[in-house]
Amino acid sequence: MKAVNLEILLGSFEFIKLSRYNVKGEESLGKRWSLILFSVLISIGLVLPISSYAQKGSGDEGEQKALIFDLMERSNSYAAYSEKYKTQRQPDVNIVIPATEYSLAYDAQLRTLRDFEGASMPVLQWNDTGFVEWNIDIPQTGIYNIAIKYFPIEGKSSSIERELLIDGERPFNECRTLSFSRVWRDKVEGNEFSKDNRGNDIRPGQVENPMWQEIVLSDTEGLYDEPFKFYLTQGVHKLRLNSIKEPMAIEYIKVFQYEQPLPYAEVAADYDGKIVKQSKGQFIKIQGENVYLKSDPTLYPFMDRSNPLNEPYDPAKIRLNVIGGYNWRINGQWITWKFNVTEDGLYKVGIKFRQNYMDGLPSNRKIKIDGKVPFEELNNIEFTYDSQWQLKVLGENNSTPYLLYLPKGEHTLTMQVCMGATAKPIREVQQCAIDLTQLYSKIVMLTGVNPDPYRDYQLDKRIKELIPTLTENARIIRNEIEGLKKTYGFESSSQTATLQTVAIQLETFAKKPETISKGLTNFKDNLSSLSSWSLTVKEQPLDIDYIILASPDSALPSVKPSLWTRAAGTARSLLASFTENYEGVGSIYNDADAINVWALLGRDQADTLKAIIEDDFTPKTGIKVNLDMLQREEVLLYSVASGESPDVALNVSRTLPVDYGVRNALVPLNTMPQFDEVKSQFTPASLIPYTYDGKVFALPQTQDFPMLFYRKDILSELKMSVPETWEDVYESIGILEEHNLEFGPGITASPPGGAAPMTGLDAFNAFLLQNGGKYYTDDYKRSALDTPEGIRAFEDWTNLYLLYGLPMYFDFYNRFRTGEMPIGIASYTMYNQLSVAAPEIKGLWDISTLPGTRMPDGTIDKTISGGGTACVLLKNSDKKEKGWEFIKWWMSADVQTRYGRELEAILGPAARYNTANIKAVERLPWSSSDYQKLMKQWNYLKEIPIIPGSYYTSRHLDNAFREVVVNGELPREALTKYVKEINKEIRKKREEFGLD
Repeated sequence: MKAVNLEILLGSFEFIKLSRYNVKGEESLGKRWSLILFSVLISIGLVLPISSYAQKGSGDEGEQKALIFDLMERSNSYAAYSEKYKTQRQPDVNIVIPATEYSLAYDAQLRTLRDFEGASMPVLQWNDTGFVEWNIDIPQTGIYNIAIKYFPIEGKSSSIERELLIDGERPFNECRTLSFSRVWRDKVEGNEFSKDNRGNDIRPGQVENPMWQEIVLSDTEGLYDEPFKFYLTQGVHKLRLNSIKEPMAIEYIKVFQYEQPLPYAEVAADYDGKIVKQSKGQFIKIQGENVYLKSDPTLYPFMDRSNPLNEPYDPAKIRLNVIGGYNWRINGQWITWKFNVTEDGLYKVGIKFRQNYMDGLPSNRKIKIDGKVPFEELNNIEFTYDSQWQLKVLGENNSTPYLLYLPKGEHTLTMQVCMGATAKPIREVQQCAIDLTQLYSKIVMLTGVNPDPYRDYQLDKRIKELIPTLTENARIIRNEIEGLKKTYGFESSSQTATLQTVAIQLETFAKKPETISKGLTNFKDNLSSLSSWSLTVKEQPLDIDYIILASPDSALPSVKPSLWTRAAGTARSLLASFTENYEGVGSIYNDADAINVWALLGRDQADTLKAIIEDDFTPKTGIKVNLDMLQREEVLLYSVASGESPDVALNVSRTLPVDYGVRNALVPLNTMPQFDEVKSQFTPASLIPYTYDGKVFALPQTQDFPMLFYRKDILSELKMSVPETWEDVYESIGILEEHNLEFGPGITASPPGGAAPMTGLDAFNAFLLQNGGKYYTDDYKRSALDTPEGIRAFEDWTNLYLLYGLPMYFDFYNRFRTGEMPIGIASYTMYNQLSVAAPEIKGLWDISTLPGTRMPDGTIDKTISGGGTACVLLKNSDKKEKGWEFIKWWMSADVQTRYGRELEAILGPAARYNTANIKAVERLPWSSSDYQKLMKQWNYLKEIPIIPGSYYTSRHLDNAFREVVVNGELPREALTKYVKEINKEIRKKREEFGLD
């Protein structure tokens, strides 16, 4: 009853908030007395119906529960929804609702704009928060399509996302996230790429090209062939859009019937009826890399030397001659090319492509001319697998091409990723993965992760849905295997091997449920493989070299090089390898005034940074930069020892600055001009690890810190709330262990060089800092871990493992996916990995601040420590002023934002940059709600100092931990013993560097 009353009370508070505003979002003071009365009635337990307007946003507990069970239920999918209403009529209706005529708004920060970007009516500008609702009067009951005309307002460079509700409810699961793409283009002059001073093409920058677009609402993941159809009864309906992220402007919402394109046979017959002539002698070649517009900045041109016939080609220099690749794999991504036709008539289309990504399955594309699909067959064109480049002529086959009528003038050709015939198998297998993951969680709650293989847990009796779930999912997977074989004409394939394995195991478990305990580990591995299968098959990569539009009588070129051509290209590449510098990035200057910057970055990161340097830093300052990638940090040590160090080093580990600084190898940055202005861009705590003896030896480049990750579905099923304090954690651990689940106390660190893994210190640091403890005395001459605060924190930390049995080593990512560890501590960068690589739990998890310690005044202290990397200025540099100018530029919010966005554009959301610049973080593509959670935790961040000899601290803290947890030593004795060793090393280092 307590939980029910809490939900009602939460609902009443939201009702109060919403009711303070009238239909235009303005505060209404006259309703206050009625609201006070409503609150009183609720507080004494009177249950009142709550209006649909009182629904909370996506972050509240009630909404989370609804979402959780929606996502778990196959019956709430669009497939079930469309099947239910497939016999309903489709009235010929076209209703246009101007966006400015909304009926209700809350926290949306709306503005009405007139004469905006050529719109024919006033438009509604909407920020990235709140919701907006419109009333729609439907004249006839039936099923309808819904379209929205929108303009992407400048935001954080990611796709716009909204949630759709009709009459206060989500019609089906897929309305949870509707995506509205932005429009991008390459930053180039004409079709020529810029070149560095070595003659290599420079990857162009990506700039947004905002424009009005009308899209028909459809599945973001592309798992349905047609746009969504919504069942609406006669009368007034309330259509609400909830903001998830990014601002937008809306001109109108349209309810109508979407017309599918006609089959090619009918279109061709119409050509004959209109006596359309064939073009003669026309041959138009569009180079793939010369893109007009695109949906994502990730769709940049790249180099391919695998085929000497690629255009353009150079065996030694970088030529950006191909577009697409692995980045062009996500449903809805599109690329548009512009071309000019000089003669009216019919044209055939040839595409030089390579699809060497998906063995056994094609990659699919929808093709549009001037923004429309000319005929039904172009809704899905399949590009088959082959390791070599191919030429595909659009048609029934290469000898019978489709003919497109193109009038004289300028046109566009668009290729858009779609799922094609793989959509249904992916959809079904993805739902199976969800069903079976939920089932696995229930099994583990009864058997534990490592069940007794000789015990019969009678799972079929204790889990009533066990056998039906196993049987039904095995049947579905079998059906999809047969469907794939029939569609693509293979008897067996690597693409169906995983499905076969899972189906066999499910059938075995259904017949012999007593064997589940023996095969549980294998079952978990198969579930992971099943999710990976749906994720992999959903991806549709494709490479494009060029596109040809030609008259039917024109011959098309060969794309397969002769043996001699291939051999000549290989020989030229081999010779070039002896002269080309592949370690340097971009232009390399022999100018004595150029500064040398070394970076511990990958190739894509370094290329991105170099492009920004050449585009922004060098033109502004006139300072030339040679950028080199470091594979190992030890190389920097050798260079300093030899006197051949660079001027600046980027992305170095956080222990390096003080280690090098006390050896007089670095410039104290606080002695440089404008230092106070530069450091204001970071939290004061972020400089602590790089400061010693009053000298700041580095600036923080990246910064990360732990967050609490939790599974909303499992916590909801166990009736658990997210722990706010460590006392809540202890209670949660008990509940989890009752169900054979575990709490993750922090990810284990794996040091380089093959050394034994060290236990993660996230929990210990939280215990220490929240209780007023510290690592070292104020003068940094001794360890302070043997103080009462330090000993108490150490005892609390070891008790997590001794008294509560938490695991020392675990794979949090996989155990979180399977539900074995539904709550755990991990770096906030884990968010990126889970978002991209764990589709089966999409919407079922969230993040929160770390548990804290309740203070005497009732507040909760959630102080934590973090990690990160830094940039330094080397003492050997004879261009310190120029190096400092570079560091100031690199650390600025604008440059850090640009680098983060371009990096994510190239590598995708999994590469979201964890910059230490607090202003830049705000501008990266985090949703508003997630950004607020990150900032809340960041405000509690308190870094740990680095001092000479501090490497002994982490090493012996880990040793003391093992003495207690593994060998049974008393915590106080173990910690005191190793603190003495830590102090010896600190004294030794102070003597070595003359610090006393």
